[in-house]
Amino acid sequence: MGQRSPLVTLAATAVGLVAFMVVNSTQTGNPTQASNPAPTATPVGTVTPSATPLTPSKPATTAPAKPPAVYAGRTNEREASLAIATKGERAAAYVCDGRSLEAWLTGTYRNGQLVLRSKTGERLTAAVAGNTATGTFTLSGRTLRFAIAKAGPPAGLYRARNSTSTIGWIVLPDGKQVGVDNDGTPAPAPPLDTTTRAATVNGVPVTAQAVSGDEAF
Repeated sequence: MGQRSPLVTLAATAVGLVAFMVVNSTQTGNPTQASNPAPTATPVGTVTPSATPLTPSKPATTAPAKPPAVYAGRTNEREASLAIATKGERAAAYVCDGRSLEAWLTGTYRNGQLVLRSKTGERLTAAVAGNTATGTFTLSGRTLRFAIAKAGPPAGLYRARNSTSTIGWIVLPDGKQVGVDNDGTPAPAPPLDTTTRAATVNGVPVTAQAVSGDEAF
């Protein structure tokens, strides 16, 4: 056989080398693209859920308002009678002996506690539990104790005024009335018609109002 020329041999070698490089490139691909795939786009309009679910807030609650009430009765030693009217966080009271001693008091009613004062310095404190108000008050320098029950109409506390007098009535649960007509010289109050709330004071008719507890005397 004849010998190949050097140029022919060199050309054949170069063609083989190029063919090997093409085949190797096709089989291996791009390693960088294979290890880091392109992120997948999120379709428009898709909602991505939150990592932490939201907890709905609880609606604010308020304590129910205390209904109006009236407590009426006598002191432990029966020295005097009293009535206490409560409305919300306010309270009013009247203490009298039915002859000449009396006091009108106003104050607060919070967390079951009554704290009332009069313009002349008398003081009443009590605790309300269930249907009973238990406490003490001062009247003319004396400390009197009481435990009085909630009372329904017509029992309660009533007050009337005219040009000369202020009249107070305590109607007790047994129907008896105790009151003072004070025109500067205190005296027993005249009878009160609890149906019409009418009375006659020194020959002049007056109409009493039920004390609800939020008055200012």
